[in-house]
Amino acid sequence: MSDSPSTSSPSVIAPPAIQVDGILFDIDGTLFDSDPCHLAVFQDLLLEQEGFNGGKRIDEAFFRVKIAGRQNQAICQEFFPDWDRERAEEWSAQKEARFRKEAAGRLEAMKGLEKLMEWIEDRGIKKAAVTNAPRLNAEFMLGVIDKLDWFDELIIGDECERAKPDPMPYQIAMERLGLSPENTIVIEDSPSGAAAGAASGALTIGILSSQPEKALLDAGCKALIKDYEDPVLWSILGDNN
Repeated sequence: MSDSPSTSSPSVIAPPAIQVDGILFDIDGTLFDSDPCHLAVFQDLLLEQEGFNGGKRIDEAFFRVKIAGRQNQAICQEFFPDWDRERAEEWSAQKEARFRKEAAGRLEAMKGLEKLMEWIEDRGIKKAAVTNAPRLNAEFMLGVIDKLDWFDELIIGDECERAKPDPMPYQIAMERLGLSPENTIVIEDSPSGAAAGAASGALTIGILSSQPEKALLDAGCKALIKDYEDPVLWSILGDNN
């Protein structure tokens, strides 16, 4: 996205290396820089809603603060409190269909992701994708990099009693994989997701794909990385090399 966070080294001291038994990934903005596609779709759809945001197209700052990482249900409840559930679900489905069309052929895996995935496989570390994206979108995005079946678990916020920023999706992933929080890493790109990861007790790492450093640190991230080649990440994984 334009006006993206600085690409200089994050000004955060990495926590000590831990024994890693599992790594839990968000999908949007974490495995891919998918936010530009989401932004474009939200800009068009919200502009179609008469009077929303004073009839002005939303900008990236609005998207980052009000939309990124949040569940569609929560977004609709805030933006359109008078809508009934059926209308909100129809609007959300329309949004997600447009996203898949917008994203087709555009999504690319984050730099260094394949390296990290190989490292995980070589050590038999458990892994899950944990997302607020609807299942159709999650499966679509994982299919783009041929990793739909790579994860041990795929946890969908809409299918949990509570979605992110509640820690429940991450807690469910750890329970299913037999993981303890002190030996689990969560990687997130949004304040909503980072808050969920931190509240789950896992070591939460923020990836700077779209959000400013402060937003992720305030949400509970203990380290920040630019991508999956960042030395900060590999220093945390150090004892597992």
